Amino acid sequence: MKHLIIYCHPNPASLNHAIKESVNHYAQAAGHETRIRDVYTLNFNPVLTPEDILSFKSGNVPEDIRVEQEHFLWAELITIVHPVWWTGMPAILKGYFDRVLSYGFAYRYGENGLEQMLKGKDLYLINTVGSEEQNYIDKGIFDAMRTVAENTFGFTGMRILEHRFFSNVITCGEETRKGYLESLGELFDNVAGNIKPRDGLKFNAI
Repeated sequence: MKHLIIYCHPNPASLNHAIKESVNHYAQAAGHETRIRDVYTLNFNPVLTPEDILSFKSGNVPEDIRVEQEHFLWAELITIVHPVWWTGMPAILKGYFDRVLSYGFAYRYGENGLEQMLKGKDLYLINTVGSEEQNYIDKGIFDAMRTVAENTFGFTGMRILEHRFFSNVITCGEETRKGYLESLGELFDNVAGNIKPRDGLKFNAI
């Protein structure tokens, strides 16, 4: 399985970084070939320009976009790891998707309407949030974020296998955070319970 991991967090000592490393660990244990795209270290310009929009119509996209699109084309499974900030993804990641999931690549309109050009690709979304899970449930925030994801990635034809939230990461305690990391093995049924969690991960609550 060709597995693309898209990771977005500025702090290499963060829980999100440990999540990314754990996903990679379990995926490789399951026999996946993995690639990691760390959005904060790519030097990828997240600002969509008028020139970009014109290039989508011509098919001659800028090199930085083309490189990221080739990773999407390569992948059969995509895992996206990021924190929830202001009930959404970090701005740099939103800009990444604005430019990479472009018209003519991720979708287009033909004689029969919408053509979803990334059909056949599966997706995991793994997010961290700072406060209690029940707070997000009661206010409908988790449902709203799942709806946005379904209507973003699903619009291109990708299928979301699971959208997982790890809650209360600031104050939940180290054992709970370690449990979050260990639970990621469940995403890979053939290794769950058979592969030890990755050792030596150091992280803080942010």
